[in-house]
Parts: sequence; C-alpha cells; structure tokens
Amino acid sequence: MTRPGTTQVERLAAAAFYVPIGLGAQLVGDLPATISKAKQQIALARFIGKMAVDQGVKQLREQLSPAPLPPERSPEPPQVEEVVLVDTAEGAELAQVEVDVLALPDYDQLPAAHIVGKLEGLTQLERDSIELFETAGRHRRTVLGKLDQLRKA
Repeated sequence: MTRPGTTQVERLAAAAFYVPIGLGAQLVGDLPATISKAKQQIALARFIGKMAVDQGVKQLREQLSPAPLPPERSPEPPQVEEVVLVDTAEGAELAQVEVDVLALPDYDQLPAAHIVGKLEGLTQLERDSIELFETAGRHRRTVLGKLDQLRKA
C-alpha cells in the first residue's frame, strides 16, 4: 500500500519503477513452463506431420503400383543399368546393377537429401551398389560426394 502523504507523482514514479521489475520476475518464473509447453507442441506437430507424410506415401504407392499381370504373361526382367569402370589394369570392366536389388526401396523416386541421410546405416557393399547405379544414372553430386566421404572415413 501507499504511505500517507505521498503525492500522485510519487505513486506514478513508484509504479513505473516496480511494475517492470514485477513483470520481469513473473516472466522468469513462467519461462520453464512456457518452454516445456512449446517443446510438447513441437513434438506433437512433428508426429502429426510424419503420420501425414507416411499416409501420403502409402496412398501414392498404392496409386502408382502397377496392375497385376494376367497369368499368361511373364513379368519383365528387372531393370539393369550398365556402368563402365576404368580402375582395372586390364582396361575397362563392365558391371551391372539391378534396380530391384538396391538396399533402399524406391531408390529411383527418392530425392538426394533422403538418400544421403540413409547412407550411413548401410554396409559398404550396399553403398558400392548404390554408387554404381548412381554413376550410371542421374549422377547426383550430393549422393556421390557423401558416398566418397563415407568411404574415406
């Protein structure tokens, strides 16, 4: 409360001084709870976003999957890419990589950023087959650069 005999100016000056201090103290006290609530909301948004993307991918795969072949037709052989390697002493050596054998499913549809993020979890043999396929196909520098970096590590 105010002291008897204080003027209006003294009360305004006291309010101008103590109100910001009180608000600051309350903000500092509420900050951990506010941060915790924000983290929970971010985690929930990520979870919902991941579910939406997974559902969209599932629907897209269903729509893009080929219709089953009639029984009288045999399926086509897997797509094969050829790569010429010049590392051997005898000259050029021919290697083949089947698309269906690659370690990452739907490799052809994956953007380079997704492929780069998954390369560390693969064996060196799986990485080599991806490198052969990538060299023969799109030749993306980001994927090939990451493979080179992992090989040197």
